[in-house]
Amino acid sequence: MLEILDSTLREGEQTPYVNFTLEEKVQIARLLDEVGVEMIEAGDPSVSPNVAKAVERIASLGLKAEIVAHSMATKSGIDRAKACGADRVAIFYATSQIHLEAKLHRTPEEAIEIIREHVAYARSLGLKVRYTPEDATRTDFEFLVRACNAAIEAGADRISFADTIGIMQPHLIAERVRALRARLLPCKIDLHCHNDYGLALANAMAGIRAGADCIHVTVNGLGERTGIPDLAETIVAFHNLEGIQKYNLAPLMELSAYVERVSGFFLAPNKPITGQNAFTHKSGVHTNGVLKDPRTYEPFDPALLGRQRKIVIDKYTGKSAVAARLEEYGVQVSPAELEVIVSRIKLLGDQRKQIFDSDIIDIAEQVTGRRLDIIPHNLEAVIMLEVESQVYTSLVVRRLRALTSVRNVYEITGDFDVSAFVEVEDIMALNNLIEEIRTIPGVKRTETRMILKKYNGT
Repeated sequence: MLEILDSTLREGEQTPYVNFTLEEKVQIARLLDEVGVEMIEAGDPSVSPNVAKAVERIASLGLKAEIVAHSMATKSGIDRAKACGADRVAIFYATSQIHLEAKLHRTPEEAIEIIREHVAYARSLGLKVRYTPEDATRTDFEFLVRACNAAIEAGADRISFADTIGIMQPHLIAERVRALRARLLPCKIDLHCHNDYGLALANAMAGIRAGADCIHVTVNGLGERTGIPDLAETIVAFHNLEGIQKYNLAPLMELSAYVERVSGFFLAPNKPITGQNAFTHKSGVHTNGVLKDPRTYEPFDPALLGRQRKIVIDKYTGKSAVAARLEEYGVQVSPAELEVIVSRIKLLGDQRKQIFDSDIIDIAEQVTGRRLDIIPHNLEAVIMLEVESQVYTSLVVRRLRALTSVRNVYEITGDFDVSAFVEVEDIMALNNLIEEIRTIPGVKRTETRMILKKYNGT
């Protein structure tokens, strides 16, 4: 049965420019425990005093997950893992020829002795041990088997098969896992797959089918270079495609959003599962199908994650989507009027990057000759933003300046950090803009003030 180890607090914090505070790490650990991951890799206590404090604090929370501390093959590192109260220490020592020669300056025999010595030392302290042969996928297979079996004989009960530079393919990793399963002494096999070619999750799933036990993941796929498999993608893929429904999906969106905010590592809109566009439809063919039966163009119901589908209206839009949007405002039009409205939307879409609901209402008024009086027009407002303390204000300002309705942006003092002067066509456009601003990572809260009168002068 599949197991998941989440390494957001160790591998994830190795993402360039990402650093979590102690309280942020505690909150991430609590949310991970709600999801139900079997193991939380809380960090390497040797990295810094604050990392050691975080491991110790998380180990004291009484979580259901096993708490893992990372360590090089050194007795001082293992001692720190023990002092922090971790359940398990993950000892890593490279085994590939390039690492042994260029980095460690050790012979294969010396490496095996170091592995055996330090695993045995950790076991003597009462720690459970996972051994990771770093760069395993570029290691001579016979030597890899010898090194792993030496670790198992010394007391390791898990081996982490590490694709350190992400060079595996699904069929290759399946072959290696089967071969390892046949040659290793009894143990569990973890998979630590890097995403350098975009194959990390596919490789991990292939490895599980071939007999591995556990996948290492991070929230939002954080990690060195291009990261490792994403927690939400991994859980939902196994939930829907493999029928493994042992994890709690409810906290996944909250967890993803929280890590996005505190890491400052922004998700691409088209990221699977958690991305802004994951359940957004635009093409007329697609929207027509989804409105009739969502199963036509959605792999699963977004409600599974507490999400809602969104239909974008622009030049690609068909009649069904426009009619549905007008019905939301209680506007009924004839088939002939709808035909004209859609054609004018397409013309406008050729000129604009984004079409707002107010544009659709304006066009409907022009075509039908009726004054709909649904949305007030031509508004100005000041939107005040409070930014998370760990996020650079300049990052939020940069995102604000890219929005077409934002005329000026100011960094300010006081209860708020940023103010934006905006001009919009109507209340609906203002609501849309505020919602878009609230999705900017790092924005903690907003307050909007409508401008009633504006005075020019010196």
